[in-house]
Amino acid sequence: MEIDFRKLDVKKLFDFSKEEENLIFQVYDQLFEIYDIAVIDIKDSPFHEFDSGKEIPIFIPRICYFITDKNKEHSFYLLIVNKIEKSVQGRRLPAQTETLQIWGMKSLEGNLGYISINKKKWADRIAGMFSSFNINFKDNSFSNFYVLGSDKYKAMAFLDAKRKEIIKSFPDEDFKLEIKNNILCFGLPKNLSVEKSIIIAEFLNQI
Repeated sequence: MEIDFRKLDVKKLFDFSKEEENLIFQVYDQLFEIYDIAVIDIKDSPFHEFDSGKEIPIFIPRICYFITDKNKEHSFYLLIVNKIEKSVQGRRLPAQTETLQIWGMKSLEGNLGYISINKKKWADRIAGMFSSFNINFKDNSFSNFYVLGSDKYKAMAFLDAKRKEIIKSFPDEDFKLEIKNNILCFGLPKNLSVEKSIIIAEFLNQI
């Protein structure tokens, strides 16, 4: 069901400060200039197929955009979420922190099992982050990425030359990409901004 974003009632924005509300409108306006965009009910998105509600940190979806490129060739979802993280007991941190973020989802063809892709960091190499599911590619140009997959061949089929280039060219190395079955989730664990929304949308449109 499509919702008229400019006529959202107060209940839809009840959790947002005035500053956050203004930022949400800015994000919408910028996306509207590039894509066909509709605000839909969360239940009409793949969010609950992907998130069991038991994951940590906790993601609480607040607003969901259904995005289609102007040529009607690609579609995906962007969700404005509250990310809630609880601190480790004993640390001098708040019991929990909450940030407003934007994450994207896209339906893929076929069941790809589980795939996770992150940019390797120096700390990862020192810590020796290895797994029985770690997939090593002979392609040295992709050696700076950490790939986990429940099925090596499905992961390698997903990561064709075009997708590798799209991932390598993403401008922020802190991205998180995860696939469960036929749903891809992508985002940045950072505060919501217009710039982040645009680059995440561009990535999902291309991938």
